[in-house]
Amino acid sequence: MRWLIGLPLLLSVAACAAFNPHTASLTPGAGQRFPVFFAPVTATLANGADTTVASAAAFARANPADPITLIAYGAPPGHHYVEPADIDAARAATVTAQLIADGVDKSRISAVAKGPVQPEVPMSKIEVRRVDIIVGTAPASP
Repeated sequence: MRWLIGLPLLLSVAACAAFNPHTASLTPGAGQRFPVFFAPVTATLANGADTTVASAAAFARANPADPITLIAYGAPPGHHYVEPADIDAARAATVTAQLIADGVDKSRISAVAKGPVQPEVPMSKIEVRRVDIIVGTAPASP
């Protein structure tokens, strides 16, 4: 019975230890992904998004040879709100500015604004409002 109480604690400690941005990349150049989520119709880092960007910046500083690619999205039609056409670019600009503020060389950063893309696999409403920070080689674009 005691192990049922200790198991969640052990798993949470293991999860915290699994990613340390101050150590070498798990696979240098392999494309570590950091999703940054946004509230509807905003490009403001809130609700922990700044912490995600800070983690990505720390990982990027620990892997200085790896490029950084931002892939930005807006919500597709069918949501209860309509996002501006350029919200993806605004979100990418916000994340870029924060990465630079967190010590990442701006020459390493490139951004791709995908717009309101309807994902092939259904996603929650927050998942479509995001910027993926990829440190390393970005996966091939569909």
